[in-house]
Amino acid sequence: MTDIAYSIVEARARLGAIAREVSATREPVAITDHGNTIAILVSPADALELEEMRALAAYRERRDRGESAGVPHDEAYRRVFGGDEA
Repeated sequence: MTDIAYSIVEARARLGAIAREVSATREPVAITDHGNTIAILVSPADALELEEMRALAAYRERRDRGESAGVPHDEAYRRVFGGDEA
């Protein structure tokens, strides 16, 4: 999962430095408790990518089930511009 890991005690003592390193390098860091990974610290950029991938997967699942997968273009236009499409 990740090559870098800190125990929860180590992470608590060095959190600022660890967080800055993760943000700069985009290398995730595992936080462990008694040898078990309990959390993964990721960069903001990676967190955003993860959110986008999850949203895309949810969209595809809805689409594959035949559910409405989005807003029709004309409706989106009305919502954004408040009138009929020109």
